[in-house]
Amino acid sequence: MRIIKPLLPLLIFFATITNGIAAQDQLLQQKLASHEKLSSKFSFVVFGDNRAGDPACDAVYQKVLAAALERKPTFIVNTGDQIDKPGNIEHWKRFWELSKSVAVPYFLTVGNHDIHGEVAGSEDIYKAQVDLPGNELYYSFVGGNSLFIVLDSYIKGEDKRITGEQFKWLEQILAASKQKHTFVFVHHPLYPEKGKGKHHGNSLDRYKEDRDRLQALFVKHQVTAVFAGHEHLYLRKTVDGIPHIIAGGGGAPLYAKDEDGGFHHYVFVTVDGEKVSGEVVDVNGKVRDRF
Repeated sequence: MRIIKPLLPLLIFFATITNGIAAQDQLLQQKLASHEKLSSKFSFVVFGDNRAGDPACDAVYQKVLAAALERKPTFIVNTGDQIDKPGNIEHWKRFWELSKSVAVPYFLTVGNHDIHGEVAGSEDIYKAQVDLPGNELYYSFVGGNSLFIVLDSYIKGEDKRITGEQFKWLEQILAASKQKHTFVFVHHPLYPEKGKGKHHGNSLDRYKEDRDRLQALFVKHQVTAVFAGHEHLYLRKTVDGIPHIIAGGGGAPLYAKDEDGGFHHYVFVTVDGEKVSGEVVDVNGKVRDRF
């Protein structure tokens, strides 16, 4: 499957999804109007950690995706770990097969199950699946009155950090933006919570100085919300006035009790001019949180 780059930047954002590896390609042409064309009211869905290729995960992902698509979002952002095993082409085939009902643009975030430094060729295989803006591992796009930034927290040698060239790029993108809202997506969360999940101290919080520098940049540029995955649960906490939302309930085995966010889910976000609101909906259709 490929997500084609904007053909007319800032005019019309065309996204075309195909299965780029499977023998029988299925083409779904999609259109996402960008800054000038998209209405000031639109919606998007966020979830992650579906891990296609594991039959148990696949069954849940199908339910989460079907429920999310019933809401008719303008587009979807996956917070990473789209597949179960890095570099596994069969798992990518399975992901796109399960996602063939998607008729809106589908943006991906790099997770540690998608690319792994110890798995030869996993980055090349990932890039063969998509044709995204920028270097395909971290990128940005504009929708309506909002800027969307997708980061890569698994760069070799910079694992669990946003630093180096990526941080410089991020500074430039944020400084240049004139959009009303800014949404950031990254696989590893900045603030996993101790006692909930399995990755406290082993996400972007592993390198606290780098994490704090990143958060300070978000505060400086008044980022609207930050979405992450990695922890297979739902968690929302506000830090320095910015909501940090872990939406890792896309299908993989859960890391917490139900009362601690351990339920499969998607997040449905509505942007309506100046206002941003969200609903967290579990796989049974129950609204579990609003913001």
